[in-house]
Parts: sequence; structure tokens; C-alpha cells
Amino acid sequence: MLDRRVFVQGAAGLAIAAPFATFTGEAKAAGSAITVAESEGHGWTVVYVADGAKLWPPNALDVTVAKFTAGRLALDAALTGAANFCTTTQSPTLLAAMRGLKPRIVADFSRSAKEMLVAANRKAGVVKPSDLKGKKVATRIGSSGHFFLNQWLKLHGMTLADVEVVNMAGPEMVTSVVRGDVAAFAWDWLSAVAAQRQAGDDIIILDREGIEAIWRSHLIFVANEETVTKSPELVEAAVKTLFDAEAFIARDPAEARRIVAARTATSEEDTQKGIDLIDIDVRLDSRLIDVMVAEAEWAIAQNIAQPYSGDLRQLFASLIYPDAMLKLRPDRVKL
Repeated sequence: MLDRRVFVQGAAGLAIAAPFATFTGEAKAAGSAITVAESEGHGWTVVYVADGAKLWPPNALDVTVAKFTAGRLALDAALTGAANFCTTTQSPTLLAAMRGLKPRIVADFSRSAKEMLVAANRKAGVVKPSDLKGKKVATRIGSSGHFFLNQWLKLHGMTLADVEVVNMAGPEMVTSVVRGDVAAFAWDWLSAVAAQRQAGDDIIILDREGIEAIWRSHLIFVANEETVTKSPELVEAAVKTLFDAEAFIARDPAEARRIVAARTATSEEDTQKGIDLIDIDVRLDSRLIDVMVAEAEWAIAQNIAQPYSGDLRQLFASLIYPDAMLKLRPDRVKL
């Protein structure tokens, strides 16, 4: 039975940083104990199932879960040594790399064009996309939600200049749109469910038909450089667990749904809708690099990232650590 310690990241910052400052040989000597920093949302189904179905211990991993409200915060935990691994998306990962940091992508376990959405409050006078012109829209600047908002506005003939972007964390977005402090937010399905739970039919999901042609989020499993360099066997065991979780979801979707519903505190009906928005398939391929390059170019144009003098494709390709997956499932590596 896994004796799992769970730490929750608070608004003040990296609440877990002190007890897990670094991962050294001394920590390894105590056994295969690792910390996984995890984000919120149905997109993280694969890792939630790995936790809930107790799939880590059979691969000789004793996992501590650290919960965060966003992939950027989870990535910070990994990069500072407060966690070995994290769940995040391509957006904070590429921005970290452009700042000279070295997040190592060991698996791309799910993809989605529709887990992100724009949820609006009818009471703010918003019933269709064009109603957002001149209004406040919350998202996390520099995140997948921010890039999604850019692409969603483009889909509807607008740009970021047509709205007032307000930088917020996910839970704050929900509260703000329900109160009417902002007209809408660009974030995930789980946040929309939470807002509708509080404000009912006042909260609507705005049209996103066609978004898959211009935007896709990659939900990735990232390690820090020290874990990859000093403990490649832990990376292999972690990737093996992700494959086990994928197989579990296919084998017992009802139990997987129950696990994710409990983790996200949503109904099984809403959970199934959330799971249906993602493509579950553990792999590493060049499509991830394509998306990162396109988003990095946008981030530079938006002054979110500094111009990069080198080759962006080469930079992002260097982040990928394929060794574990090549050993376990070489058919899932297409780089």
C-alpha cells in the first residue's frame, strides 16, 4: 500500500519547496521515493489514474503528490528541485527553456484542442464571442490559456487588443467571472464546471468550433535535469507507469472515471465530458516541437518572451529525453 504524502501549493508560493529543496544521492539511497507536482483539471487523467489506481508501487516508486493550481507552478516545483517530475503543458515549458532553464520532457501523455475554453457570464452582456470586445477576460499570462485565448480570438476575427486581459490563477478566475468582476475567462473545462456550479445557466461556454485547426494543448510529463542525469531508472519507471495508466483507462473506463471524479470533485457525468475532450496516448513525436516553435514565435511577438538568437526547433528538441520511452515502447517515439 502506497503511503502517499500530499502537499497543496498555496497562494503564497511554493509551499513544498522547503522540505524538498533538492534530490540528491542521499534521497535515492532511502529507496525510489519521488515527488510528482500535479496540476488541476481533467486533462491530467493519466496521472490521476496512476495515483488513484496505485500504479506507481508495482514499478518500485513511492510517490508523494504535490498539488498545484496550474502547470506553470507545478513546473516551477520541478525546476527548483522541489519535485522530480511534474504535469504541465508546452507553454510554461517553452518559456522556461527560452529563459535558459532545462525542463526535460519525458512523455507527452495527452493532447486536446477543446479542454481549454472561454466561459462567460451572461449578466456581463456576453452571449456570443463578439460581445467580449472591450471587456475584461481573465487568463494566466504566459500559459496555455493565454495562447489559447489569442487563437480563439483570431478564430472569431479579433485580437488580444480587442479585450482587456486580466492575469489570474484558475480558482480566482472562477470567482471573478461569477461575481462579474470579469466578463469571461479563458481556462479549462474543470473551471467552467466550477463556475456553472456556482452561477448555473448564467455561465455559458462560447463557440469554439474550428479551434482544433489552429490550437492544441500538449499535456506533458516533465522531469528536472538532475533526475534525468542521475536517476534515469526513475524516469523509466515513471514512464512505464504512464503506459500502465493508459492501459488501465482503456481496460476499466468506469473505474478511471470514478478516480478522476473524486480527484477533481466533479460529478461522474461532468468528468466523462472532461475526459472526452482529451486524446489519451502516451508518446513523443515531432508535433509537440512544431507547436512549441509556433507558440514561442507568438510569445516573442507579444513580448512575453525575449527574442531568441538560436534555432528554436533545436532548442525545444534538446528538451526531449526519449531514452525511457525508446526502451519501453519505441513505436511511440516519432521524432
